[in-house]
Amino acid sequence: MPAKRQYIAKGAQKRSFQSGITDRLTSKWTVADQTVNQSLLKNLRAMRARSRDFAKNNEYGRKFFGMVRANVVGSAGFTLKVNCLNQDGSCDHEDSKRIRKAYLKFAKPGNFDVTGKLSETMFDMLAMTMIARDGEVLVRKVTGRGFGVHGCQLQLLSAHLLDEEHNMDLAGGNRIRMGVEFNRWMKPVAYHLRIMNGNADMHGTAGQRYERVSADEMLHLFVPEEVDQWRGVPWPFAALRSAKHLEEFQESAQVNARVGAGKMGFFQQKDPEAGAPMGVDGEEDDAGYGGEGDFIDEADPGTFNVIPDGYEFSEFNPSYPNDVYDPFVKSTLRTMAMGLLVSAHGLSGDLTDVNFSSIRSGTLDEREMWKVIQNWYIDAKKMMIFPWWLTRALMNDDDLKKLPFTKFEKYDAAEFFGRGWDWVDPRNDMLAAKEGVALGVKSRASIIRANGRDPQDVWDELDAEADRGFTAPAVASSAAKRPPPEDED
Repeated sequence: MPAKRQYIAKGAQKRSFQSGITDRLTSKWTVADQTVNQSLLKNLRAMRARSRDFAKNNEYGRKFFGMVRANVVGSAGFTLKVNCLNQDGSCDHEDSKRIRKAYLKFAKPGNFDVTGKLSETMFDMLAMTMIARDGEVLVRKVTGRGFGVHGCQLQLLSAHLLDEEHNMDLAGGNRIRMGVEFNRWMKPVAYHLRIMNGNADMHGTAGQRYERVSADEMLHLFVPEEVDQWRGVPWPFAALRSAKHLEEFQESAQVNARVGAGKMGFFQQKDPEAGAPMGVDGEEDDAGYGGEGDFIDEADPGTFNVIPDGYEFSEFNPSYPNDVYDPFVKSTLRTMAMGLLVSAHGLSGDLTDVNFSSIRSGTLDEREMWKVIQNWYIDAKKMMIFPWWLTRALMNDDDLKKLPFTKFEKYDAAEFFGRGWDWVDPRNDMLAAKEGVALGVKSRASIIRANGRDPQDVWDELDAEADRGFTAPAVASSAAKRPPPEDED
């Protein structure tokens, strides 16, 4: 009977989920069921420090964060389109242009951030770098006289101002978790920022005093990995171990190659009667050796020397790195690229093993990820800032003062979209877009937006060219060529 019970247990084990079984092969695999908040509470500070080191001291880290800036924000930044509508649903182009012109004034250096140094595009680049590196960033909304042309500016704050160890339950049901105060529904209501007194900015130390800032004045930007998440996770978290192993492996290989290139060696005594080992330069030992430099301790290019009698030269010639170096580096880089959610050829810059089809597929897949991040940033930051700015611009901008504040909803009609990319296969991709327009499944405006531009800007430029006498581009009459709908019969 006991044997039968044992057989049934083994059979049940085979039919269960294999990933949940703990045996000698999976004994080191964790079975602790932790939430992301529990993990952040213990590991966020260490992860952030290592991610910052990855950004400062690792070549691939510098490349990754450069990719974030270039692909999420780009050289021209995000494009704003304002589409104010009249009561009949038609576009009010005049008011739309006024609002957009005022916002572009706000987006210039001196008006956009409290330091007076950053334009909106540079602010977004720095914010995205900090979000990717630290997992999060704080944007404070500051208002009042002296804060820009419209009396409002933004302040970019590092998330380390939120103390990970500041946790307590408050009267009334609110709770502070890792420096963020939540209500009973886990909605952020305030942020408790460390007060940096004296020379704390030089030494990195801060006291246990905090400034409570209402959530109405603050944006806490991070990409959540889980519901009710308190703080952000540094983006390279899944690739940092591989990056550190590769960094130390490459350093060892480079040092070994440098040692090998030096062609070092040793003098080995073969004849016991040959004399004492080498003495200190300039000093003779009891047998009289060393005074004239009998041993060769330096090697100059193009020189030949004589080895002392009774000794022979034993060459030290490390042969590493060898043939396994490149495969290991490439394999580790592919693993890192997967953890960073980018293409391996984009991260490494190595195009030796890719062809057109593979690079096209990898590039398009990566671009979709950048679009996801662009849309998140637009929703989390851009669309939250615009109505806040518009409220103050309608009161302080010389041109917008003429507009009635009662029509705020009409003017709050912003649409942001991120940068686009050039075609992977320009000729064929353009032909495909042209056919999409001809079939009526794609509009010209959508094609222009995919390239990161405002369609109205493009059409205005085409009109300006036509006014200067340039030939207008040929436009296929898709409506005329479109076949009539077939009868259902």
